[in-house]
Amino acid sequence: MLKRFAAVCSLLLLVGCQTDVPQSVADSQKPPSASVRNELVRILRQGGGKIGNFINPQISSVVLLDPATKTYAFCVRAWSAQRQSYPDVIGISIRDNRILGSTMNDYRCRDKRLRYYPYPELKALRS
Repeated sequence: MLKRFAAVCSLLLLVGCQTDVPQSVADSQKPPSASVRNELVRILRQGGGKIGNFINPQISSVVLLDPATKTYAFCVRAWSAQRQSYPDVIGISIRDNRILGSTMNDYRCRDKRLRYYPYPELKALRS
């Protein structure tokens, strides 16, 4: 019975594992353009303009996700003013400098190879 329990627990741990971003995606990094930075701020302003109490917002490099459709992605992270132990992260996909969608706590945003830059444009939206 103990062996069966250990085997099930091992399988559950493996299912929960996420793989890193492929090296080809990591190698495609380039700093975010002003249009990418400003598009996110514009969308947030349209949606009400306040995004919470946070410190040190950062934006990641832009990476190529899908060469066929020319879909790119970047991440935004910021530390909550209440709990500064780890940042909240959002993964955002874009095409033609237009945001397609976003994913809260996207595991790819925590890849150590991803470079982050200060994002002072976002500080103006704090509540």
